[in-house]
Amino acid sequence: MELFNENSKLAAVILRDHSLLPVINRLGIKLGFGDKTIRNICEEKGIDINFFVETINVFHYEAYFPEKRLLDFSVSMVIEYLMKTHQYYVNYLIPENDRLIEMFLSATPDESSENELVRKFYTKFNDEFVIHINFEEREMFPYILELNEAISNPAHRSRFRQKYPGYSIEGFEKEHSNMDDKMDDLKNIIIKYLPPNYDQNRGNAFLANLFMFDKDLKNHSRIEDHLLIPKVKQLEKLLQSYE
Repeated sequence: MELFNENSKLAAVILRDHSLLPVINRLGIKLGFGDKTIRNICEEKGIDINFFVETINVFHYEAYFPEKRLLDFSVSMVIEYLMKTHQYYVNYLIPENDRLIEMFLSATPDESSENELVRKFYTKFNDEFVIHINFEEREMFPYILELNEAISNPAHRSRFRQKYPGYSIEGFEKEHSNMDDKMDDLKNIIIKYLPPNYDQNRGNAFLANLFMFDKDLKNHSRIEDHLLIPKVKQLEKLLQSYE
């Protein structure tokens, strides 16, 4: 398995895997970087080189996940990245899926049970997904950031304990619904119950975007489940040791 490294030219990285484009955008980089290496660009932009390299490798190679190395990164850096990912989903991917599915369903104007089933499951997934990310941004991420602050600043520990009595990341995990499974259900429903005589080009365009969303979402979940949550558990144990 050949991994990207700090000496890789970013243009070559993108030519090898164009699905990394939104990932590098979230890390603060736009196209137009010439023949610069990852190191050159990260130094110019003030981006942590190791975090950049590990993140693109996680997204490029499905089996790659160096948990021990990624646990060295600060939770604030990880959450900043996850928040930008949420913004990408809400501001681009979901609206684009909305547009594509409406174009697709409008190509078969006669209402059918298949049309309604596809629309129903798509809407249900969207609603649950928005609830999911709102929960993370409103409840889970603030808890993690304040826990991190309590570790680094002893003056904040008493206030943190008062604000979050009895809280733990395990409690949040119970609310951390598995959106991956729900995405798989959505794809299965759409593939199995497409309307008769559907427009193939529009249907394929919608599914292509949905599969791109699925790949990104699964990697997003891996970062949360295998990096962020284990890191938070470490911080919680550290805070307990101060008591």
